[in-house]
Amino acid sequence: MASSMFQRLCVGAVRVSRPISAQRGFCASTPDSGEQKITEVLQKTFTPTDLEVVDISGGCGSMYAIRIESESFRGKRQVEQHKMVNKALADEIKAMHGLRISTFVPDSS
Repeated sequence: MASSMFQRLCVGAVRVSRPISAQRGFCASTPDSGEQKITEVLQKTFTPTDLEVVDISGGCGSMYAIRIESESFRGKRQVEQHKMVNKALADEIKAMHGLRISTFVPDSS
C-alpha cells in the first residue's frame, strides 16, 4: 500500500489511518468506528507510547493492521506480546476477518 493512499490523523502518539476509498464512502460501515474502538481498548490496556491502527480491508472493518509500542511488552518474547494484544481485543476480534500485529518496546535511552 502506497503511503499516498492514506490520510493520517494524528492525536498525540496515536495515529489512525484510513484508505482514501473509505474516506469517500465506498463501504457501508462507518470507516473509523472499528479503528476508534480498537484504539480505545489498546490505549486503556497498554498505555502505549506509540499506536497506529489502520483498516486494511478497504474501509469495511474486517481486517486491521496494528502497530503498538508499549513498556508492557518489555522482557516478553514477540509471540507473548501478540498474545497480549489478542487477549485485549478478544471481543473485537470476533467480528474481524484478520489482524496484522506489530509490537515494539520503547527505546530505553
